[in-house]
Amino acid sequence: MPTNDSGAALRRSARVNVRIPVTLSGTLPGGESFTEETFIITVSKYGAKLKTQQPLRVGMEVKVQPHLRRQSGLFKVVWIGRSGSPRQGEVGIEYVNVSNLLGLVFPD
Repeated sequence: MPTNDSGAALRRSARVNVRIPVTLSGTLPGGESFTEETFIITVSKYGAKLKTQQPLRVGMEVKVQPHLRRQSGLFKVVWIGRSGSPRQGEVGIEYVNVSNLLGLVFPD
């Protein structure tokens, strides 16, 4: 990831705070399927951050379907909030194929 002059990491895209209700689904590491009603809390051009009760792991693929849309999108888990921290239960996801599924347009 690129850094600025102070050594801090630069983001690839701006982030927008939102609350988008979604259905999250996938298969857990043990092979059990899950479906959860949750919400996206941050959106960027390349993905989002959401809240979940599921024990997801970095590298897993999950399906996200916004409640107001008929289509869903495939995402890869790229970050997990550390257990016991204020970010516990938060998960960073990245589009497998970048799209406008979550309804926000970001400049190039």
